[in-house]
Amino acid sequence: MALLNTNNQPASFLVGHVAPVLTLESRDWMLASGSEDKTCRIWDIRTDKVHKALRGFESSVTTTSFAADDHTIYVGSGDKVYSYDLRMESLLLNATQASKIYDGAEDEINQEDLKKDHQLRHCLIQIQVNHKATYLVACDDAGDVRVLDLKSHKWTKRLERRHDNIAMTVQFVPKKELQALSGGMDKLVVAWDFYKGRVMQLIDTDNPQQEGTVQSKQLFNPPFVHSITAHPSGTRVAIGLGDGSIQFLHTAADPPTASTIFQQDGGSSGSSKKNKKKGSTGASGKGTEGWLLGGRLVEAHASPIATIEYAGFNANWLVTSASNGSIAVWEDQASRYESFQRQQQVLEVLKQSQEQQLERLRQNQTLSQEPPVLPFGRPLEPLYEFKTIGVFERVNCVSTSKSSQGEKRLFVAGTHARAEEKKLQGRIAVYNL
Repeated sequence: MALLNTNNQPASFLVGHVAPVLTLESRDWMLASGSEDKTCRIWDIRTDKVHKALRGFESSVTTTSFAADDHTIYVGSGDKVYSYDLRMESLLLNATQASKIYDGAEDEINQEDLKKDHQLRHCLIQIQVNHKATYLVACDDAGDVRVLDLKSHKWTKRLERRHDNIAMTVQFVPKKELQALSGGMDKLVVAWDFYKGRVMQLIDTDNPQQEGTVQSKQLFNPPFVHSITAHPSGTRVAIGLGDGSIQFLHTAADPPTASTIFQQDGGSSGSSKKNKKKGSTGASGKGTEGWLLGGRLVEAHASPIATIEYAGFNANWLVTSASNGSIAVWEDQASRYESFQRQQQVLEVLKQSQEQQLERLRQNQTLSQEPPVLPFGRPLEPLYEFKTIGVFERVNCVSTSKSSQGEKRLFVAGTHARAEEKKLQGRIAVYNL
């Protein structure tokens, strides 16, 4: 089953940026791109033409988020968030034409101190608006995670910092107005309940004692949390890690099923017994529910995972990209619980086989020539996999969408080997699946 044409080349390119694109996000017929060239472009993916060009930012555009109304976009640049009404007639919009500008440092640091020490300001890494367009969550390079009330237009009280390194990613939990998950370079995933103003749960991706995890073979790439994606159901989460693996989480409402895993004793795999107590759920979806550890898909990529997302054209497909330019599409239902279970079973069978061979040696018996019989189970391989060789040396971000004609489209941006070629650096590759 082929994903692309035989030479793995894009169907087309979106050309306009003159520096590497750092963020991509699609919504219906629109694609937002933010770049190191300090601009944001809104593309009409029906025509592959620019719909709006947002410019005049002081820093690189590192993150964007569409609101649920489909005509408002929030743009993160430096330590500021800009909101724009895309119904404005002008093709070119300056930063001064933003509907609102939110300063991430306001009310937190004395403005005179900011003038004296510019380093007190921190760069936003990712922002996201919740499904009701009532709140925006942001994480930054200081490790802070904050919430902006889009009704009062004020940042809520800053909670205690739980990341002691860069917070790389943050995502609202779908259907939960004030619950979010963040991850960072401290290898922690933090589950937040902003309604109650507290942390619900801490998950250490580098803890080999956690049930449901397997240590990666990549000794030089620790499992930093680079990207988090939440399934539209709000009951499962996939986490892209720096060791090339994918960690899955799920709620008690979405347990492993016998149809997706090989069961040896009827029990489920990857669930932490310590976390099985289900929390209470309050009104308006503001309650809490603990996350249970699912499978760990070890070495999904040979290099750190840069981005992970549930595909816009199929909610049960995961699209991952790695820093070495590789991109893979996974079937979420088939892989999220089978991975750890199958690996543990294979290791156990191999261990037993080795012990049997040693016992034969001790008894001076002939060694068995038959290979060990491994447990039944489909090998965990991606549905599709390819590398952006000749297009990008390093992948920065991807996004997916489904066209009005039903085409599955994959947008990829990264860094080209020839840094002097500005158009090559800023282009976005479009693949038709």
